[in-house]
Amino acid sequence: MHTITKGLTSLAVSLTVLAGGFLSPFTAHAAEMDVKVQVNDDLVQFPDAQPFLDDNHATQVPIRFVTEKLGYDVKWQKEGDEIKVMLNNNKHSITLVSGQKEAEIDNNRVEMDTHAEFQNGRVYVPLRFLSKASDIPVQWDASSKLAILSKDGNQHAPDYELFQSTAYSADPSENGGYGAIDYMGNPLGIGTVAVDPSVIPLGSKLYIEGYNFNGLPAGGMYAYATDTGGAIKGKRIDIFIPGSKQSLKKFGFQTIKVYKLSN
Repeated sequence: MHTITKGLTSLAVSLTVLAGGFLSPFTAHAAEMDVKVQVNDDLVQFPDAQPFLDDNHATQVPIRFVTEKLGYDVKWQKEGDEIKVMLNNNKHSITLVSGQKEAEIDNNRVEMDTHAEFQNGRVYVPLRFLSKASDIPVQWDASSKLAILSKDGNQHAPDYELFQSTAYSADPSENGGYGAIDYMGNPLGIGTVAVDPSVIPLGSKLYIEGYNFNGLPAGGMYAYATDTGGAIKGKRIDIFIPGSKQSLKKFGFQTIKVYKLSN
């Protein structure tokens, strides 16, 4: 969707972003999250394992990604077919074993409403248990299926903004005559979005949801702000979708939710 000249400017931006630890958009992937978790104002990223509702309708979350956000040191050891997890920070110590309801909080035995689970190499823990054990209040935003853990004890709003979105293709007429590459010289692909850099800095990692189009992953996806466009100003995002320019006209204008993530 870029309309400005590439060359040294594009290269300079690319090198600056890469030096800051930016991940390539080739790692962008679909990630429909039935439940999302936010700690203070930061959405927790689950790159390879997503939260889910278990048979008891409890929210189970991959333990590592959430507890690290809460400041815990995580250690584990295998016990038969199960995994023993030990969590420690400057306030609490928590010990639990997957498949068991019994756990320990500060050396006191407690019983969880539902047991932790070990699936596909990941240990999942009931989010409500983790909240209570850590003395961290949790609030639920039903409209976004978002659990907000207030580590600092303050109230926090859901960490997303509403943007107007459109879609673009690899047609050269939509890309300043350059074809299927973004502003930073990467091949266009699912997860590439064009932004106004004054609103969303180039290189930002995002999670977007709320769109409705068959050419995109259902539910939501991780995306990277690596493209620009002459018409993309303010709170507007242009989403790259494989397909013809004509077919993407059906996308029209849609209001989506945009979460800005830490790279």
